[in-house]
Amino acid sequence: MPARIAVLHQGCVPTYRRAFFDRLGQIAEREYVVFHGAAEPGSGVAAAAPPFAFSNVRVANRFWRVLGRTLVYQPVLRRIAGGDFDALVIGHEVKYLANLLLLLYFRLKGKPVLLWGFGKNHDLDAGKRRWLGAQLGRLAAFAQRRMIRSATDFMAYTESGAAHAAASGMRRERIAVLNNTIDIGGEIAAHARAQALDRGELRRKFGLSADAVVLLYVGRLTAAKRVDRLIEAAREVRRSDLPVEVVIVGSGPEEKKLAALADGASWCRFLGPIHATEPLSRVFRASDALVIPGYVGLAVNHAFAHGLPVITCHSPVHSPEIDYVRPEGNGLILPSLDGLADGIRGFARSAELRARLAAGALQTREKLDLQRMVEAFDNSVVRALARSMSPRSGGAHERMA
Repeated sequence: MPARIAVLHQGCVPTYRRAFFDRLGQIAEREYVVFHGAAEPGSGVAAAAPPFAFSNVRVANRFWRVLGRTLVYQPVLRRIAGGDFDALVIGHEVKYLANLLLLLYFRLKGKPVLLWGFGKNHDLDAGKRRWLGAQLGRLAAFAQRRMIRSATDFMAYTESGAAHAAASGMRRERIAVLNNTIDIGGEIAAHARAQALDRGELRRKFGLSADAVVLLYVGRLTAAKRVDRLIEAAREVRRSDLPVEVVIVGSGPEEKKLAALADGASWCRFLGPIHATEPLSRVFRASDALVIPGYVGLAVNHAFAHGLPVITCHSPVHSPEIDYVRPEGNGLILPSLDGLADGIRGFARSAELRARLAAGALQTREKLDLQRMVEAFDNSVVRALARSMSPRSGGAHERMA
């Protein structure tokens, strides 16, 4: 009979995570059961719609706002505690209250508990800036460190997450780096097809100049992305007689503000939201770099799938995927938003730099393979299960440290 593993992560099944769970569900030797509900309101995460091909249980998530923070309760305690599960995989965020109780329960039963996450919750840092939430922020940070130390294993999104987990007390040999990604196989195939298209013709179709250095933004148009700074920087660079143009793909609350900022300039094109892989690949083909001045997430993976370097600015709130951007190797991480124009200016002036960073982007996408991530995840679970059954760890009851 296969081992049964309960999975609670992000409170829901995000649309971008569906392919991962589909592949995880194909592993016959273990049964992964994903508990999920509605996405957190205001989080920007879109939950995938059932039915699902993998084992799953739908629950009614409950949300409360406390001092500017969201607390989440998932009514799963009875079903998981009484469900004959051999291991538990949970996110490392302390806002999921049921996770904390289940961690304690599984550890008291001597069963493995694997945390899956960034290694550090950036929201804890943001909370410290709110006067009313300062004490709660410090308490949450302490609880998160204790949570990491109480688990048996940690599955980090990236190398920086692994370092954070180790600094919080998790033993390094029990930390796996998954190289968090989405399924970019379809995008890689679309990129290959797009290479056969005439770049000049595509640019004419999008209203772009043939000799321009085209800076692309793809994503939700929110304040955190700082697309306004991209438009301002491009305008400044153009004053240096450098042929820089901007393409913006997406929609969101900042759309009207950004259109007003561009003021109808012919060098700034708004294409609206494009979700289909094939037409989006043509926009990537016509561009020279993906530029996200503000918050960076999985858009990095999309860019590298299409061989585009990433240009962004340093920020403490980037998602872990920022680890994939290697300055001067496959992109640019500029010191601050104030330096964005200078960074773009240097990129626009050097054809050698653009070619080198594009080549680096194609090399990086090779490690962003979804199947590798699935295998790293499953291997980590297998190691934890084997260790819990080892005589050296006390038989089936690996005790809490």
